[in-house]
Amino acid sequence: MNTIIKKLFLLPIVLLLLIIMAACDRQESATGASSLFSKEKIFVHGLKDQDFEITQDDLRKLKAVTRHGEATRTNGEKISVDATGPLLDTFLRQYGKSQKDFSRIRFTARDKYSIAVSRDILANREIILSYINDGKPLEADCQPVRIIIPGERSMYWVREMIRMDFETGDSLKPVNKLVFLETAVGQLPQEDYQYYDSTDKTVKTGDLVTKYADIGDQAVTNVLMKAGDGLQKNETRANFLGSYLKITGKEAPKFIAPKLPEGMHIRDLLFIIYGQTAFFDYTEGIACLPKQTFEDKEGIALSQIIKETGMAGSVWYKFTGIDGVSVELKTDELGNGLIYQNARGCLSFVSSGVSGGSSLDNLLSIEVGRSQP
Repeated sequence: MNTIIKKLFLLPIVLLLLIIMAACDRQESATGASSLFSKEKIFVHGLKDQDFEITQDDLRKLKAVTRHGEATRTNGEKISVDATGPLLDTFLRQYGKSQKDFSRIRFTARDKYSIAVSRDILANREIILSYINDGKPLEADCQPVRIIIPGERSMYWVREMIRMDFETGDSLKPVNKLVFLETAVGQLPQEDYQYYDSTDKTVKTGDLVTKYADIGDQAVTNVLMKAGDGLQKNETRANFLGSYLKITGKEAPKFIAPKLPEGMHIRDLLFIIYGQTAFFDYTEGIACLPKQTFEDKEGIALSQIIKETGMAGSVWYKFTGIDGVSVELKTDELGNGLIYQNARGCLSFVSSGVSGGSSLDNLLSIEVGRSQP
C-alpha cells in the first residue's frame, strides 16, 4: 500500500517535470531559431542610391514597440498576435524617410510570396518589423522578420520577410479603356486547369494583355487587382504576366499562378488594371455592386463602373462590340447608361440620351476620347 501511495505522490511531480522540460525544449528551440536567423540578410531596394542589406541584429538595435494585431484568414480562421519589434517608420527615420513618402512598399518572403502595401495603408497604419511574437522569438517558419500591420488583413502579415522594395512612382494613371472579361476571354485560347477536385478553364494573363492592352508599356511596374469583397492587391508586372485567370468553376474569375504561393492568388475578381486598361468582370460586379433598372432591364450603371475603375472623364465614349461594330456617344448622350446581360447571356449597353436611346449588343470594350468625334 505504501508503495502505491508513493507512486501516486510522485506521479504529479513527474508530470510537472515533463511539462517544464517540454517548455524548456520549445524555448530553447525558438531561441536557437532566433540565433540561427539573426544574421540572415534582408535585402533593401529603393531606399538609398545603392541597394543594401540589413539583419535582424540591426533591427534589434532600434527602439522596439509591442502592438496587438488581429486578422481573419481567407479560410475564416481568426489569428491574433502581440508583435514586438521596431516600427517601419523607426527604421526609415535613419535615412530621413517616412513610410508616407512612398507610393508602395513591397515585402517579399523566402518562398517568393510578396505583397505591395498601398499608399492609403502606408498613410494610416503602423507597420511592425517583428522579431518577437507573443513574448517569444519567432518560430523558424517566420524568421528572420514577420511583418505585422494591425487593422489589415492577414495577407499583409508576411512571414520570413527577406526583402523590402520602396517605390516612389506616380499613382495609377486614369483608365482610358475598359474591357469586359466575359466577352474578352471568349476570344482567347483556353486551357484546362485541375483545381482541387474539378477541371476548370483558364486563360493566360499574357494572352489577355497582349490582345487588349499595351503589353510593352514599360511604365507598368505593378498590376492592380480588386476582388468583389473589396480586397485590393498590387502584383508585379512579371508575376502577373506569367500567370492565369481561372474563368470557370469555384471562385472564378480567379488569379492563379502555379509557381507562386497560393496566398498570392486572388478569387472573385471584380477588375484588373494593367497600365491604362481595366478588365472588368460583369458577373462579379452584378453580385457586389448596386443594381440599376432601365425599362425592363436590370444591370450595373455605367457611371458605377466608371467610378469603380477610375476611368477618365471624357467628352465622348466609344462602345465597341465583339464584331467590331461601335457606337460613339457624347457625355450628354449617355443618359442613365446601363450595362446588362441580355436573354442570350451576352453583355449589352443601353442608354437614354438627349437625342434618343442608343444600344449595343455583345459589348467588348469602352474607350474614352478628349474631343468630340
